[in-house]
Amino acid sequence: MQAHKLPASRGWAWVKAGFALYRRNPFALAANVMLMWLVLMFAGMMLVPLLVTVLPESVAPWIAQAPLALLLPALSVGVFNVCRTIEQGDTVLPFSLFSGFQRNLRELVVLGLIYYVGSLLALALTTAWDGGLLIDVMQGRRKLDDPALDADALMRSALMLMGLTMPVMMANWFAPLLTAWREVPPVKAAFFSFIAFWRNFAAFLVFGLAVALVLWLIPGVIGAVIAMASPTLGASIAMMLPMLLIPGLYGAFYANALDVFPGLQDGPLA
Repeated sequence: MQAHKLPASRGWAWVKAGFALYRRNPFALAANVMLMWLVLMFAGMMLVPLLVTVLPESVAPWIAQAPLALLLPALSVGVFNVCRTIEQGDTVLPFSLFSGFQRNLRELVVLGLIYYVGSLLALALTTAWDGGLLIDVMQGRRKLDDPALDADALMRSALMLMGLTMPVMMANWFAPLLTAWREVPPVKAAFFSFIAFWRNFAAFLVFGLAVALVLWLIPGVIGAVIAMASPTLGASIAMMLPMLLIPGLYGAFYANALDVFPGLQDGPLA
């Protein structure tokens, strides 16, 4: 699969294209994105209490993430199938989210495993470096308002974890669609995804800034203005608006994938 190298300005174009797609069928896209997160949330809520009965409480949440990570690529492909159906002007059928399980499921599970192992490795390296400071805060064993907490050390640990997980994210950004729609083997898809992300790093920086603007800055400003008249309403709007806009972000992910890998458009619907 040939990945195009695009100018930085394409990052903003992906956001515009994503929300244009969202406007064509907001209910279908929002319903499937919401269903995906409900599936992941309830799966996690059921798994953690079960695992706590047989594993140490500090370990259970991380083990519970494994099946969620294995499911995520197929669920993501399901959302992108919905985006493709909307783009083609066809009817989105009920439970289209689960269409991602219909093709190359084993390979998509392998991609989920790659992401999970890579994320755990990044966390393990960070823990070895900071003596467990960050993971203690993440699991609530240490509080952010603890006077003895070294805020600078915590920030360095968080930045290190972000830096270590960045290659994992890059390798998994395009990989599910490459595997599901073009039948690229998982490891090869992860490699192609990493290279494509790296070649378009400037566009992704613009994309990240545009997402922050649309999802956080604009809702925050709107909420702050409304809060002058009604603090409760302003806070509610500042929290709810990003949730309403997130489906458009998935549309932007779809537009981004087709822009970088135009050959995906020729692939079969998963």
